[in-house]
Amino acid sequence: MIATTHALRAEWTKLRSVRGTPAALLALAGLTIALGAVSCATSHTEGFGNAGDEDVVMLSLVGVYFAQVAAVAFGVLAVCSEYATGTIRTTFAANPRRREVLAAKTAIVGGLVLGAAALAALASFYIGQAILRTNGYNAGNGYTTPSLGDADTLRKVAIAAAYPVILAVLSLGLAAIVRNTATAISVLLGLLFVPYIVGGLLPESLGHAIEEAAPMAGIAAQERGAPMAPWAGFGVTVAWAVAALVVALWLVRRRDA
Repeated sequence: MIATTHALRAEWTKLRSVRGTPAALLALAGLTIALGAVSCATSHTEGFGNAGDEDVVMLSLVGVYFAQVAAVAFGVLAVCSEYATGTIRTTFAANPRRREVLAAKTAIVGGLVLGAAALAALASFYIGQAILRTNGYNAGNGYTTPSLGDADTLRKVAIAAAYPVILAVLSLGLAAIVRNTATAISVLLGLLFVPYIVGGLLPESLGHAIEEAAPMAGIAAQERGAPMAPWAGFGVTVAWAVAALVVALWLVRRRDA
């Protein structure tokens, strides 16, 4: 169901008034940029080993791994803040079309996260590459200068911008299902990180299978040498988000507020 302008305006007004909204978006952008810069500043090469063997694009985008926690928190709070305060009853009384309300929340959350994540991904890429060139990752040591005109580089930067959006939608959907902040965040962080902890302790084939089915496959598959194709990994994250949102849309009309 497509959210109407009225529903979008109402959700924008409410989300803007939530205290954690600016903090979560700033954390998402700040962690992406700052930790990407730290990653690049602490990486050096003098040309030893195989020339050009480091993935300099992903070195500059490593902050996304940490910023995803802010995307999770933002998606969860967009829903659970209303359930925690009881204002969700007022929301549904004002607009009984509950699926429309949830669709509007999704659109506003996705738009805000996309703006913050896209700016952060671009800034991380350009800042990171500037730092890396001064640390030896240059033509003299076998490294070409990455450009957004290159399809592989563009894909990595684009997915670094889109991945937090999909993750925020997944978080919003799961939050609408469980309707509890602590439970939603705990489950989501478990889904993101536990497969990669457990996967490293299991036989390689089984470990890879678990990792490839986890929501974090969307960003992990962008790494050079990952066992899964990049777009397939991103598709896994999208599938998780779609599944959570479909279940949430189904439940929202069948449960009391």
